[in-house]
Amino acid sequence: MSDIIWKGFTIGSLFERSTKLALSINQKDLNIVEKKDNNHNVALISASSNGSGRVGYIENDLVDSKLISMNKITFDDQWGYTFFQQEKFVITGGHNAILEVKNDNLKSLLDMNLKTYSFISLLLNKITKKSEIFGYGYKINNKLDREIILLPCIEVSKEDEYVWNENNHYYTLAVYYINELMNKAREEKEKNTIRLYQAERAKYEAERAKYEADYKNEKEELIWKSFKLSDIFNNKTGRDSSIAQKNLTKSNIKDNEFKVSIVTETSINNGIGFYLRENDPILTGKIVDKGLTYGTQFGNANYHNYKFFIIGNVNYLNFKSNTLYKLCNEYVGDYLARIISKIFKKSKLFGYVNKIDQDSFARELILLPCLEVSKDDEYIWEDEGHFYTLAINYISYLYLNGRVIFNQKLIDKYTYEF
Repeated sequence: MSDIIWKGFTIGSLFERSTKLALSINQKDLNIVEKKDNNHNVALISASSNGSGRVGYIENDLVDSKLISMNKITFDDQWGYTFFQQEKFVITGGHNAILEVKNDNLKSLLDMNLKTYSFISLLLNKITKKSEIFGYGYKINNKLDREIILLPCIEVSKEDEYVWNENNHYYTLAVYYINELMNKAREEKEKNTIRLYQAERAKYEAERAKYEADYKNEKEELIWKSFKLSDIFNNKTGRDSSIAQKNLTKSNIKDNEFKVSIVTETSINNGIGFYLRENDPILTGKIVDKGLTYGTQFGNANYHNYKFFIIGNVNYLNFKSNTLYKLCNEYVGDYLARIISKIFKKSKLFGYVNKIDQDSFARELILLPCLEVSKDDEYIWEDEGHFYTLAINYISYLYLNGRVIFNQKLIDKYTYEF
């Protein structure tokens, strides 16, 4: 569009960072749920890059309504994560702020064209994230105010509803142009993402085919057996490191230097919070090559078939049977992790206040598909003179089939939201 003029503004001239609406309540004292419901429809925004910074949802009546915001941009002064929040939300204290629009005319324009908020938040993320110099040791703070942001504008007459006046030239934000850019970006994002989902589905379909014949054979001879979790796992407590995360030299990306996965309580990225160097002193003699973990606060369980280490409220789940450990492939491990997660998350009993202690873990029951074998075979369990092993092929097929179905649903339902 020939009438578009890209104009530069300091971010400090457009926005004021405000923390006056931040909660003074600790997260551990809040009743947080992962999904919105009738009693929990206020999003809690923290200093996170995931889910637009959303930790979960808190009870509607738990905070003063004056602290609840909507249709505003949030900003984390440590890592620079910037998101437009289109639902009712509150921010945690510490590193979080709301970017309040200084110019009333600009605010009115943005409020009437919500995609412009998303557009600006994406630009702000590019500004703060591109250098990768900010973090625990070097916060952004007021440095954000001096950064320059380029915005598409159009010149209008004095009689029009303008936003900026520069030497008797009047400008407003090119909202129609921004909408066009955002719609094109959405179209490309959806096309590329669906292509990735299709590739994932095809990969799992091909892998599933390898197990289909054995799956059908094992299906005819299955015996579902019940076990206490303590019959299968040794539950080793976590907190392997007493060093604060902010004092660790870490990376959010796995590469040739930072290649040890650090498992935290997060429910995303298979529980991996960040990566450390293999020669980091806190890892000496403690790196695990393969195994299961679970979080003692919310019960998120994950299987890891790579070098990893736990930190915080996370426990190792070590197999009691060496035979089961050897038989456990990636698909069986992920299958077990999903069942364990279901066991502890379905009741919604556990959280910040009521953690999963050793007794709570040990008493829970898990149903597993087994096959009876002879004493001379490599068995895992003996029960009154009968010998059993895990139906590895059956489980692998079930898991892979689930991944195929999951990716197909993503393809069918995917719509990108800015």
